[in-house]
Amino acid sequence: MKFFRYIFIAVLLIQAPHVFAFFKGDPPKIDNNLEQKPKLTPCITALLDNIPLTPGSQVNKSTQGTITVENENDNKIFFNVILKTRTGIKGDPPIYLRFIKVERLDIRKVLDYAKSGDEIYIEHYTVNAYERKLCAPSSLTVT
Repeated sequence: MKFFRYIFIAVLLIQAPHVFAFFKGDPPKIDNNLEQKPKLTPCITALLDNIPLTPGSQVNKSTQGTITVENENDNKIFFNVILKTRTGIKGDPPIYLRFIKVERLDIRKVLDYAKSGDEIYIEHYTVNAYERKLCAPSSLTVT
């Protein structure tokens, strides 16, 4: 029995430099510079009664009109409208109301569900998610 103990200890001693080599040397280099991602711009222009809306603009609850969308290739295209609202309870996730594949939409249909501080996103509708371009949605804030 002692013989096997000696062999076991000998094997451990032979392997010890390889085991402890991990702890030797310089620590790994960490690059603390954050990768700069390009800022995406909207590929579409949202229109309210044929007047362009600038991304980040504000609308109030009494705004009226029809939302349409155009891009550089097509005159009028299908789009999705997403209302992001919160319940006001701390820790609750946001609630999303989606209008999918619309060609024109009365903004009052969205604003009926909105409250001050909610966000409205307007994005180009695509059938296949893989065809979607890397674009930022056009966004509005409800005041």
